[in-house]
Amino acid sequence: MKKYATLFGLTLVLSLVIVQAGNTYKNSFVPVSIVKVNPITAESSIYCNNGTVERADSQNIYVAAGSVAEKVYVKKGDKVKAGQPLLSILPISKTVLQDAEKKMDDQTYQALLNTYFSQITGDSVPASIPGLPSAAAPSARDKGEADTAADSGDLESQEVTAPVDGEVIAVSIMEQGTAEGNKPVVTIAASPDLQVRLSVNESQISDIKIGQKAVVTGAGFKTAYEGTVTFISPDAKQQYTTTGASETVVEVLVRIKNPKSDIKPGFSAKTKIITAESKNVLIAPYEAVRADDDGNEYVYLFNGRKAVKKAVTTQKEFESGFEVLSGLEEQDAIILNPDAVTDGAAVILREAVDPDD
Repeated sequence: MKKYATLFGLTLVLSLVIVQAGNTYKNSFVPVSIVKVNPITAESSIYCNNGTVERADSQNIYVAAGSVAEKVYVKKGDKVKAGQPLLSILPISKTVLQDAEKKMDDQTYQALLNTYFSQITGDSVPASIPGLPSAAAPSARDKGEADTAADSGDLESQEVTAPVDGEVIAVSIMEQGTAEGNKPVVTIAASPDLQVRLSVNESQISDIKIGQKAVVTGAGFKTAYEGTVTFISPDAKQQYTTTGASETVVEVLVRIKNPKSDIKPGFSAKTKIITAESKNVLIAPYEAVRADDDGNEYVYLFNGRKAVKKAVTTQKEFESGFEVLSGLEEQDAIILNPDAVTDGAAVILREAVDPDD
């Protein structure tokens, strides 16, 4: 019995020694996370969250300020053909305008003269100047005499026609309404295409070029639409943010490809403009690449439970990391955040990281 007790005690002590040795051995390893390098299509992008969806290829029709709409033939939603009448207007006659301006000037001058006359004479009898109509006497026009400008046909109505085929998307004047000089009377969309109008900060605009691809998303529609940069304003402007601060921005238009019924003019939109794209490149995540005091870049490879320092050469920077030109091969496993690792150090795998996450 004593023999068995001794044997049991020795076994227990040996087990404890083995467990302690295993823990010591395990603790000598540095736990690391790794990512395997595979060829991918890498891209750099600029994000704009201030976009507004609007009609593309729309044309505004203006008429002279002060013109009166005699008839309006179309309404919002109507389909029109090029040359089709949109409205008829009565333009303000140049002669009538000149007569009105002259009459106003004459009356103003006569009123001043009357005031001066009454001040120096105490008499309210209006003065008169040869060639000027008396303020107290009606003019020939007030008596109903015919206007020679009207008789000459200056106020004949004129038709305004559609410049292109399309859909009427706005009519801003009613019959007998007066046109404003800086406001279109009719707007026509020449196609069903849509675009997003963006304000890009001056610090980012140099990376944006016409023809670059874009992805348009928004809270009002579920589809992520492809788009293309079609316009970059030649001028910058000042814009106020929601906090009241002023920033310098440049207007950019992104045309949406194949818009569906879920996206509508007036919706807000977020746009990702892809400024650079490279296919079949090896990318090392930013958190895996380090540089020595001389600026030489390196990574640590996970190699048989050892960390092996490997020099690399990088070039472009993308959202997911550095493009590696040399030093790595496909399926190489590199250690992330290797600050606790040295060359040749024993490492143990904590978890593998999917490069697509």
